[in-house]
Amino acid sequence: MPRLHARHRTEIRYAGPVGESVNEVRLTPRADGRQDVEWRHLRVQPGAELAGHRDAFGNEVRWFQLTEPHETLVVESEAIVVTRPPAPARAGAGAAALADPGYRDAHAEFLAPSPHVRPSAALEEFARGLALGGDDVLGWARALEGGVNAAIVYEPGVTAVDTPVEEVVRVGRGVCQDMAHLMIACARQRGLAARYVSGWLHLPGHQGPGESHAWVEVAIPGAGWVEFDPTHPEPAHEHYVRVAVGRDYGDVPPLRGSYLGPPTEAMTVTVDVRLLPG
Repeated sequence: MPRLHARHRTEIRYAGPVGESVNEVRLTPRADGRQDVEWRHLRVQPGAELAGHRDAFGNEVRWFQLTEPHETLVVESEAIVVTRPPAPARAGAGAAALADPGYRDAHAEFLAPSPHVRPSAALEEFARGLALGGDDVLGWARALEGGVNAAIVYEPGVTAVDTPVEEVVRVGRGVCQDMAHLMIACARQRGLAARYVSGWLHLPGHQGPGESHAWVEVAIPGAGWVEFDPTHPEPAHEHYVRVAVGRDYGDVPPLRGSYLGPPTEAMTVTVDVRLLPG
């Protein structure tokens, strides 16, 4: 079981002094069945008192307020996490189970449209083009994972946080967030509950830093939530650090806030994930 040390640092520089800054942070790894959090710490500069709660999706949220003028804000999350691969996913029930009222009621929020994931004719056409079929829901989801990966070329800088999935399909390019949204959209149109997962990825054998990442969980009837990654199909999940889950990116931004003052001049995000001994 890998023991990972992760550090996520965000530095925001403003064009001048700002004040009345209120910020919400989702950068605390989740302790769940696939990972144990040995240690974690969140620090901000300028210093501020941190308050916290769990949101509707079970994510740990920290928030703070700065009233003194400042020209730079730094938010750094650090944690040591022991990860493990999930239990092998069972095939579960067939496609008919997707219409079961119990399944639909239990996963209603992950079946309905959300701000970044909405049904459309373009998505239906895209899914038809993948030639997905069969009664095996787990197999269908795995085929969708590979189909999105084959259809979308990973290319940073082509899309933005608010790029619609229809535009991602049109240009055939995007990043992990776009591929996750596209897979979620196709799954929901099929009647399969799906949610967005944010976190950090450790790259074995890579000497440089790790990276922020986004992937997908799908609720397989009779088997529970199963992780998929259309950016890296059939992922080695023990190299993934889970931070937050939600309907789409809008539910899990690492840092969200508001302030009074001049505009943001620059924002730098660095992520470092390294394997520890033991």
